[in-house]
Amino acid sequence: MFQKIRKQNEGFTIIEVLIVLAIAGLILLIVFIAVPALQRNSRNTQRRNDIASMLGIVSEYSNNNNGQVPTNGNSGLFGKNAFVGGGVGTQQAQVALSYYDSGAGMSLTWNNAVTTNTTTLDTVVLRSGAICSGTTGNATTTGASGRSIVALFTLEGGAKQCQAS
Repeated sequence: MFQKIRKQNEGFTIIEVLIVLAIAGLILLIVFIAVPALQRNSRNTQRRNDIASMLGIVSEYSNNNNGQVPTNGNSGLFGKNAFVGGGVGTQQAQVALSYYDSGAGMSLTWNNAVTTNTTTLDTVVLRSGAICSGTTGNATTTGASGRSIVALFTLEGGAKQCQAS
């Protein structure tokens, strides 16, 4: 005789839907902020690895050639690329190693007069007879041997770097 009236709760309330959308929005926001930074850090790590490879190659060449740095005739020293130009102080090369390339190609210069790092992204200055000076991203000749080689370069984000062989 008595019938139970059964209330049917179907679906979600608007509050529940808004909470789920807010949480999803926060997750997407975190992803869109974090992913570019992770990619930039990955590219910068690859840049450092490329520079270390270049310095190793130049150092090995120098050790095998009585302290001389590479010249014009050493085409293919970095594999796909060659040094061009003439003279130790003025050599130039276009190099495209891994991620060290923002699209315009990388400019690699030998310059034994440079100690202050004024490079821009995708520009590397190699210098012999110098060592890195602290954390400033610059080089110094004080205490350096004639065979020591440094690379001055800039990371994505503008941080100046000096890396020694």
